[in-house]
Amino acid sequence: MLYSIGIQVREARAAAEKAQQLLQNVAKRKKNRQLETGGLVITEGVYGNHKALKKRDDSRETEDELASQVMDVTLPLNFLVNDSGQLKLHEGVKKSGIMGFCDPCPGERKQLHVEYTYGGEIYEGVVDDYEV
Repeated sequence: MLYSIGIQVREARAAAEKAQQLLQNVAKRKKNRQLETGGLVITEGVYGNHKALKKRDDSRETEDELASQVMDVTLPLNFLVNDSGQLKLHEGVKKSGIMGFCDPCPGERKQLHVEYTYGGEIYEGVVDDYEV
């Protein structure tokens, strides 16, 4: 059973990475436009196991252990920023369903951790899987 889940997660992660490659050019263009106007720029987006996100700076666990529980979603988040400098996520919709995301840890509680700049200021936020 665990072996099967591991294969599914690897396949989902590979599909998410392919989707991110498709989004890359538009995401970069949107990010550059926001940089020019002092708008919303996602500097880091990480999605996955809420415990792993909290332990990212804890040296007791190896990078690999944590990396398998989370995924970098900076690029798809920048893709989702609209021309008005807003990132719209829909309440009640799992984030793993967003293009360029996947569920890196099935059955675990997940969160999205975002670091961003807006108007030259640095911000950070964390939301649960179904929150906005």
